[in-house]
Order: sequence, then structure tokens, then C-alpha cells
Amino acid sequence: MKEQVVQTKFFFLILLGTLLGCSEQKQEKLLEAAEIKLTEAKYSEATELLRKVISLNTENKLAIKAMYKLGFTLEIYAKDYPGALFNYQEAIRLSQDPVSIYEIQKRVANIFFEQSKDIDKAIEAYRKLKSFNPKSLELDFFQFRMAEAFFRQNNFEQARVEYQQLVERFPKSPYVEKSRFEIGNAYYMEGKYDIALEAFKQVVRYHSQSEYAVEAEFLIAQCLEQTHKLEGAFQIYENIKTRYSNPKIVQFRIDQLKKRIKKELK
Repeated sequence: MKEQVVQTKFFFLILLGTLLGCSEQKQEKLLEAAEIKLTEAKYSEATELLRKVISLNTENKLAIKAMYKLGFTLEIYAKDYPGALFNYQEAIRLSQDPVSIYEIQKRVANIFFEQSKDIDKAIEAYRKLKSFNPKSLELDFFQFRMAEAFFRQNNFEQARVEYQQLVERFPKSPYVEKSRFEIGNAYYMEGKYDIALEAFKQVVRYHSQSEYAVEAEFLIAQCLEQTHKLEGAFQIYENIKTRYSNPKIVQFRIDQLKKRIKKELK
């Protein structure tokens, strides 16, 4: 009796292994066919083939690979961001490969930030990326994205914290110039013009050749206007009117200031 039970189990395991092997072979063929369709720009056909790969076995490596490819196809070509997120997140949940998880998580964070505009989830996604690989060469970018996300929420205080951390932790980052500018901008948005002015001065001092320097000078003049230092504002507008991206705006501010100064002198 025991021998029959053992034989039955052995036969079942062989049968299961055979079925799984056949299933994986079918998955491989479907995955190859999907990749061919992708190279031919037949994205809807590729999408259906990838879904078939996943349906045959939702948890093996081939299915995880198909989930990523399906998510990428939905994101880039179909602009189906909820569908892309679902497949990316399933691939993250099932994958045991840290490198793959990290790369897919970047795409998830990017969708939340740029496409779905779900700022809270974007912040959470970038926090995960920072903790997932503390030695990543992209940490400054993740930090910058978090700061931008808080700024979009009008959480200017936390945005400043994130921007300042970037400046201090990554002094050679290409995002330092913009971060310093946005620190000043965050103060300006809160109506803290004296502090904003000093922050914008740092942009001009440390990044005089950057694209943000002239914009910072313009906002310094705006801060001076707001604090009734009209002569100082006037001088700065005169100094940047040939360098500013929109000279008409600067000339308008100059004309308005002339009227204000003339009125105050009466």
C-alpha cells in the first residue's frame, strides 16, 4: 500500500514537472513573439501576447519579465498609466532581483510624479528609492524630485528642507543651482521677502553664470519692490533689461516703478 502511495506521488511529481515545463516553453514562445511585435511597433498585439504569458503562470520569472514589458508598453505607447502601474507593482512584488526592483521602482515614481500627479505617492516612491539603495548615484535626483513634489503641494517649508538637504549633501550635483533658486522662491511664495532676497543673492553669488542667475536678479528686484525699496529695484531692472528672457516684462516693471517713485516724490 505504501509503495502504491509513493509511486502515485512520484508519478504526480513527474506529471507536474512535465506540465510546468510545457507551460514555460509556451511562455517563452509567446514572449519571443511579443518582442517581435514590439520591434514591429504592433503594440496592441504585443500587449495581448504579454498578457497570455502572464496568464499561464503569474509568478515565475517569465511572467515577471512579461509584467515589466507589459507595463513599459502600456506606459510609453498606450499612455495607460494605471495599467502600467499595476503591472510594474506586481513585478516588484514578485521579483527577487534587487536590480530589477530598483529600475521598475524608478518608473513607478516617475509615473506618479509626471503623469498621474499623485504627489503623495510620488514622495513615497522616491523615499523608497532612497532607502532601497543608499549608495545610488541618483540620490540627488530623488532628493530633488521630493523637494519639487512638496513645492507642488504648496508645502514650502518642507520643500525648503528637502532642497537644503540636497545642497548640503550633494554640493557637486547639477541640481544645486535650481535648489538654491527654489529655496528663495519658496520664501517668496510665502511673502517672506527679506529672507527670499538673501536666498536669491546666494544664487547670483554662487551661480552667476547659470540660467537661474538673471531670474534670481529679477526676483531680488521684486522683493525690493515688495519691501518698498524702489530705487534699488529700479537699478536692478535697468541692469538686467537686456539680459532677461522677457525684456517687455522688465520694461513694464521699470515704467510702473517710475510712476510709483514720481508719486512718492510729490
